[in-house]
Amino acid sequence: MEIKLMRTINGFMPVDEQDKEVARTVKVGDVVRCNLVRPRNIYFHKKYMSLLKMAFDHFTPKPIEHNGRTLIPLKNFDEFRKWVAVKAGYYEVIGYPDSSVRVRAKSIAFHKMEEDEFQGLYSRSIDALLQHVLSSYKSYDEVEETVNKVMNYA
Repeated sequence: MEIKLMRTINGFMPVDEQDKEVARTVKVGDVVRCNLVRPRNIYFHKKYMSLLKMAFDHFTPKPIEHNGRTLIPLKNFDEFRKWVAVKAGYYEVIGYPDSSVRVRAKSIAFHKMEEDEFQGLYSRSIDALLQHVLSSYKSYDEVEETVNKVMNYA
């Protein structure tokens, strides 16, 4: 069972009616254990997604040669998002029985990543995008300013 609590001057209080109903099932004097987790900032998550969308719009896959044929790779936002996470150092290495390995982006799901870790991913993502995708931008601050403008229009 999980409930959301808010710290007030009177102690921790349930956040909404559903949480209050669950809290009522705990009798006075009962001891319960809780795991303190601060939910991530949804605005900052949207800002990260705006950064990725802006960079994705700047990206055009280059044709490649494969088995004597020229292929144009598909442009896929979800794969791009994962590629950025890997370039930003947010990945895990998966081993296989043939001793090969794959590098895969870790999940950015709210329950799998805390706010400070997410802020680090955001910052390192800008660095990676400046190096590989956003070459028309001169600095981290310029990218940040553009993302903030996009957020104000959304």
